[in-house]
Amino acid sequence: MKIACLDFETANNSDASICAAGIAVFVGGQMEQTRHWLIRPPRPHHYFLFTHIHGLAWSDVEDAPEFPAIAAELLPILQAADVVVAHNASFDLRKLRGTLTHFGMKCPQLTHLCTCQLARRIWPDLPNRQLGTLAAHIGHRFNHHNALEDAEAAGRILLAMMKHEGVDNPMELLASKRQEAVR
Repeated sequence: MKIACLDFETANNSDASICAAGIAVFVGGQMEQTRHWLIRPPRPHHYFLFTHIHGLAWSDVEDAPEFPAIAAELLPILQAADVVVAHNASFDLRKLRGTLTHFGMKCPQLTHLCTCQLARRIWPDLPNRQLGTLAAHIGHRFNHHNALEDAEAAGRILLAMMKHEGVDNPMELLASKRQEAVR
């Protein structure tokens, strides 16, 4: 099963302000591909409010391509995956849709899972479901708010959850947790 783990960093609250993207592809439990892009948010979504979070500023991305230039590489990777995984997937997918809409591009249909939501069911006793907390729980060290490292961390967390639950793929994990929620 091919799992594409995705993370975006944004310049501000706008859904069209992606300034970095990271993707980590796992096949058979092994990371097989990674890619990181710096992205210049389009006007008028190009102002930076979140530099204090991810360390990126306009000067880091002013010469980077806008999203359509990387979409030709990013979107096929997502579409080739059996499942797209993100931590707080609603955020990342909303940013993807918002950016594609801004540029008049069609958003692909993607089967996706959220590691944050799954962790609520799998590890209910943790103090929170933040990416850093979950990564520490499984013993994975990473540079938080780097899009590539966040994407890899989400993948490692998913693999740890699958191992914890004794399942072979993310869809089995999701199905088992849905059944428990119904009982």
